[in-house]
Amino acid sequence: MRTPFFSIIIPTLNEEKFLPNLLVSLAGQTKKNFEVIVVDGSSTDKTVCRAKEFKKKLPSLHVVISKKRSLPLQRNIGAGEAKGDWLVFVDADSICMPYFLSRISDHVTHEMITAFTTWVLPDSNVINDAIFTLFANVFLEGTLLFKRPLTPGPLTGIRKDVFTRVGGYDESHAFNEDMEFGLRLAKQGFAITLIREGLYVWSMRRIRREGKMKVMQQYVVSALPIIFLKRPFKYMPGYVMGGHLYHKKKQIRRSVLRMYEQKLKKLLTELFD
Repeated sequence: MRTPFFSIIIPTLNEEKFLPNLLVSLAGQTKKNFEVIVVDGSSTDKTVCRAKEFKKKLPSLHVVISKKRSLPLQRNIGAGEAKGDWLVFVDADSICMPYFLSRISDHVTHEMITAFTTWVLPDSNVINDAIFTLFANVFLEGTLLFKRPLTPGPLTGIRKDVFTRVGGYDESHAFNEDMEFGLRLAKQGFAITLIREGLYVWSMRRIRREGKMKVMQQYVVSALPIIFLKRPFKYMPGYVMGGHLYHKKKQIRRSVLRMYEQKLKKLLTELFD
């Protein structure tokens, strides 16, 4: 097989219900110059089996097992395995439009782009979901306007040589690793391009489970140190990686919440002192 132009890297953890939808969408791409690398965090369900079932539809599919469960680590592992000139990080619950690779290929070939993300599409026809994704797109525009560029976890593309040069994702982050990566890219002089086309479907499963107001509150609070200090939080109380989150609710310990409140107070004190 010829060397792929794109390496699609998918970190997974207990995503047996969601991953097949993404892989079906990749198998249906109009442009075929890509490989798929699934980096699984030692799932306890059938995620790995479901991935391997796509070997015939996606001959360039590779499945790698990580002993440790960590989004930034799994993305870095996938980047280390990649053969493509471009790395495209996609969350396991996203879905790519059939023309996704064709359109981003046009952009990265004809424009001076080093890293990119795109507008998002809702995963339903419900008007409230459409409004929420509209706000998400406005938020992406705002990160560029206020020079706090974001490389969203659900979808980010970057030239492999640039990814290597900046050192990949910070594996000490359990949360906000995408925000930290975007800030570090900008600090080192690499622009992040927002492609103003809806090229992938954003899963709103976490928002439906936890509620729009709660999720928005979490992200507003986590944005404060980024806006004022350019320093994102590394942890978010109650944030859990993986598809298993949607099977059973997990209680948030009060001690963790107290620790989070203390960290926020400390950051605000540093800001206004």
